[in-house]
Order: sequence, then structure tokens, then C-alpha cells
Amino acid sequence: MTTVLNAAEGCAKMLESLGGQTRVPDEIIVVDGGSTDGTLDVLRQEAQRDARIRLLVKPGANIGQGRNAGIEVATGEIILSTDSGCRLDHNWVESMVRPFEEHPDTELVAGTYEIDPQTLTEAVVGTATMRGALKPIDPDTYNPSCRSLAFTKKLWERVGRFPDWIEIDDTLFNLKLRRMNVNRRIVRDAAVHWRPRSTLTGIYRQFRFYATWRGHTQLDAEAIHFNIRNLTVCLILLLAAIWFSVAWALFLAAFAYFYIYSFHDKARRVAAKLGTWKAYPLSIVVHWAIVLGGISGYLKASWQRLRDRERYQSRMEAYLAGT
Repeated sequence: MTTVLNAAEGCAKMLESLGGQTRVPDEIIVVDGGSTDGTLDVLRQEAQRDARIRLLVKPGANIGQGRNAGIEVATGEIILSTDSGCRLDHNWVESMVRPFEEHPDTELVAGTYEIDPQTLTEAVVGTATMRGALKPIDPDTYNPSCRSLAFTKKLWERVGRFPDWIEIDDTLFNLKLRRMNVNRRIVRDAAVHWRPRSTLTGIYRQFRFYATWRGHTQLDAEAIHFNIRNLTVCLILLLAAIWFSVAWALFLAAFAYFYIYSFHDKARRVAAKLGTWKAYPLSIVVHWAIVLGGISGYLKASWQRLRDRERYQSRMEAYLAGT
């Protein structure tokens, strides 16, 4: 099951990799949120070629609404979720389903991710942001995304479906699952390959979107608050430098500490992983885009939460309280 919006090429890639699986899925449900770029033409052509593909068109639906709609019509008990644009390992379906068959108490299976970069920028972005790229995944803290996830339909119903009133739905879904102490397993040989963003503008927009979750929920927002504080200090010193020349030294020192030194260790490890010194300065700049995108998305979403507390605060509290 996957959702898609204006991603004709990526959707074709994902469907092609599904067609080459060692174990074919019983059905392939694709929910389109109202594409206008030719994605629907691609999907309809693929559906004519492969009877297993079920296309649902839900104009205006967000990701959570699309996921819920797709799962609702699914005829099977085990739901496999991935994202448009991903290339799945040829054994992905087989590996993700196996734990359910070998261990009947399994309710959720988490796959893994690998980057599929075509440029140095994409390699830097993926290595710097993907869990497991620089250090092994910790099973106790690993929250898988719907890029590579499997769960039972009964679990989806028990958890209260995906929270479709917020933009980033799978993070809150994962938090609810952890609180419920769900029987889960990680399958490390079931990898999904994805291509990271290739431009600083794209990276900014991506992490601006990601940060809406923290703004809407006000959960796990300490890192955003830290970045807001640092940016505020730098802006105050920059403004002070207009009138007091000594403030330039303070501004440059603060900028160097907050936006170079703070990212130095990770940038060094990214460069070592990729085997090129060019990755170091690029990683620093990529982190600037991530920080600015995160602050922008968080502030916008926090304002939305203040304007509509019933939608974001009350519904979130009710969702997390249910078992």
C-alpha cells in the first residue's frame, strides 16, 4: 500500500520493483491525492497491465487520510507500506511477511532503508539524516517510517488508524504503538532504497514539512527550541553590529560555534563515510538548510495549533490516550 501525489516517475519505479519480488503481494493499493502531472495516467496504465493494482483517487486527501482509505479497502490481514519513488529489494515482500508466519504473535515488522544517491549532495543528505547510516540502528529507539513497514489490519484498528488530522502521521502512529507495547520485529535484510533531495531548496522544504509534526503536537521539540534560541542570539548580535562594531566579533564567534563547530563532528563522519573531503563543507551547508527548514515549519505549525487547539491538541491527547 502506498500514497502518491504528482510523482509519475517515482511511482513507476516503485511498481516496477514490486513486480520483480520473490514473493508477489496479493494486491497493490495505490491512493492518489489528486495528481495533475500525469501520475494518474501512469497508474491507470499499470493497473491495466497488472490486475493486482487497485487505484483509489482521493483529491485533496493528505497522507494519513490516503493511508487510512487504502487500508480500509484492503482484503488482506497483513498490510505492507512503502513510499512512491522507492526501489524495493527483490526479497522485500517475502522478508517483511516472514515474521508474521513464523511468529504468529507478531503485530508489526520494521524494515530498513538505504539511500540511492545520484549526486554528492544526495549522498551527503542521506548519510547525514538517515538512521543507521553512521551508526547501527538501536532496536529500542528505532521508529520506522511507512517507507518500510508492515502491520496487521487488526493492529491498525486497535491503535485508532493513522492520525489524519496532522500532516506527518506515521510519527504519532509510532509513538502510540510504543505506548501500547506492540509485539514488533526488525528485519534488517528487507531494505527500501530511496533517493534523497538533490538541492538545498528541496532539503529546506522537506525538513520544513517534517517539522510540522513537532509544531502541531509540541512533542519532542527540544532540538527545534535549541535552534530557535541559537538563531535568535545570532540575529540580535547581527543587529547590534550595525551600531556597535565590537558586536561583529561576537556575531562571528556565535555563528562559528552554533553553525560550524556544532556540526563539525557529524560532518567529519559523513566525509569519512563517503570518502571525500568535499562532503565536509557540503554537510555543514546541508545542516543549515535543515535547521532553517525545521524552524520555519515548526513556527508555522505552532501558529496553526494555537489557532485550532481542538484539532491539534485535543485530538492528539484523545488519540494517545486510547488503547
